[in-house]
Amino acid sequence: MPSYRVCRTFTVESGHMLSRHPERCRFPHGHTRKIEVVVAGDELDANGMLVDFKALKLAVQDYIERYDHAMAVNSADPLLPTLKQMYPDDALVVFQDEEPSTEVIARDVHDFVGCVLREGFVQGHYTIPAGRVRLERVRVWETPTSWAEYGE
Repeated sequence: MPSYRVCRTFTVESGHMLSRHPERCRFPHGHTRKIEVVVAGDELDANGMLVDFKALKLAVQDYIERYDHAMAVNSADPLLPTLKQMYPDDALVVFQDEEPSTEVIARDVHDFVGCVLREGFVQGHYTIPAGRVRLERVRVWETPTSWAEYGE
């Protein structure tokens, strides 16, 4: 069945380390990540829009920006205690017993955005009514040629 789709893209400079990786990815390294949030719905609102791009940005930007200039790490990584001494708390994104791969980051953002869309969002006159649009997918680009996606 045809539906409308809207995509809002965010860019963050994001580090991670994959402690179980057999090669260099186990060391701290970074990526310029492009994060695409794609929502869908069957009807347009009174303004002829599925959702206002700015409303979508306001609803999810702070959560996505927690990755900007931060290091994502597994809570079981043996270097975590050292990293906690080196980085301020808001510069670490710790995943509980899970490698912070691009796939896992895509799922993390997907789970957050899905919750926002189910519950709705209001900031001033920017609103996303609860359940009005559905989250189709979150795609996270690790490099210009490689991405991971989580969604329907």
